Order: sequence, then structure tokens, then C-alpha cells
Amino acid sequence: MKLKNWYTAKEFSSINNISVRTLERRRDRLLKENPDLDWFKMKSKPYKYSFKMMEQFTSPELFDLIQRNRSLSNTIECMHRNDTLEQHLSFLNWDYFVTVTYQEPKTKMECVTLMNELYGKIEVNSTSGNTRMFYTTETYSVNNGNHNHAVLKTDLKLYQVKELLQGLEPIGVIDVQRYDYELAAIFYICKEMNKDMNGLYWGVLGNNLESDGIKIKKIKDASNL
Repeated sequence: MKLKNWYTAKEFSSINNISVRTLERRRDRLLKENPDLDWFKMKSKPYKYSFKMMEQFTSPELFDLIQRNRSLSNTIECMHRNDTLEQHLSFLNWDYFVTVTYQEPKTKMECVTLMNELYGKIEVNSTSGNTRMFYTTETYSVNNGNHNHAVLKTDLKLYQVKELLQGLEPIGVIDVQRYDYELAAIFYICKEMNKDMNGLYWGVLGNNLESDGIKIKKIKDASNL
């Protein structure tokens, strides 16, 4: 079964072996605890439920497996997007996947400025001479403001990247993880690209981009892509 992003109440309850009423009660409780939760589409009927809500009805281990299988499926599908920016960048090596959630709402240009400042600090502190960043700016679906996703190539340690980010944005939620090639976060963070392809709210930064481009071309030529 191919997992979807959104399900009707009937679909969701069937997959999770629960009643629609049980689902609705859990939905109401979650919204009472967190009115900004973006797991539901309730502006028109039938109401839709995000796959993320499955974590409420499965064990943490099973939900992690569901998410990983879903991500792997998406990665395979995305790899067939020939001649797209995300496909080209997926051929390169990456070290970290970063998400920055700001406590105070920021405009898209403020987010872009912070990402450029982060790249500058990483490049200055790097000793390898091979630093690269790809970032996007995404608007929240349920409230004002924006947040950033980025993938990084750097010889800095994970804690060093996090410290540099905390120096730029001390208030907020900063998540830095090792880049997982099976899950290919590049495809995930490109979901907003079609809305802002003019380049204003995303960027590719690096001090070795020309050689990166040559490497991409060699891979594509060898693979007949």
C-alpha cells in the first residue's frame, strides 16, 4: 500500500483499525491541547487527516518504520525527476540536514539573510576548503512566519554547526542531524521550490560549485540520465 499525505476519516480509521468516533475524539483532544497543530484539514468536508497522526495509534518503533518506508518510497520516486535542481544536488555528498524553527515570526528575507550568515560562518571556520549549502525557506501552513531547511557539506562537527546556528538565532528550535542518503532530505526540502523558483527564497552556496557541476555532469553522462 502506498502511503498518502492525507486520508479521509474512513480511510484513516480503516488503516489503523479504529472507529471513526475514536479518531474524532483523539482529533478534538489534540486540537484542544495545540490549536495550531497542522495534522488536520477541516475547512471543508470530508475532513482530512495527516499520516503523521498515525503515531497516535501505533508504537514509536512501528511509526518510525512507517515513516522510513514512506521516505524511501518518495526518494525513489523523486530520483526520476530528470534535470531538476534536486536531482542534480542529490548526486553530491552532504553531511548534515538542518531545520531552524524561529520563536518569533520572520519574513522570508530575514530567513534568507540568516541562512547566508550561517554559510559565511561555516566557511570561515572550515579547514577543508569544501563547503556547500543548499537551503529553502518554507511558510508555516497554520500560522504566520517561516522556517528554514538546509543541507550542508562541511568538515565541522555536528555540535559546531549547532553552536554557530545558536549564535545567530539563540531563541527557537534548531535541529541538526547527520544526512541520511536513503531518505534524501534534498527532495523533502524542495517541496516549496515550485512556488519560489525565482531564487528569492532559496539558495545554493559553496566555494567549489564549478567542480561540483563537473561531477554532476560526469554522473549523469555515466548513468545516461
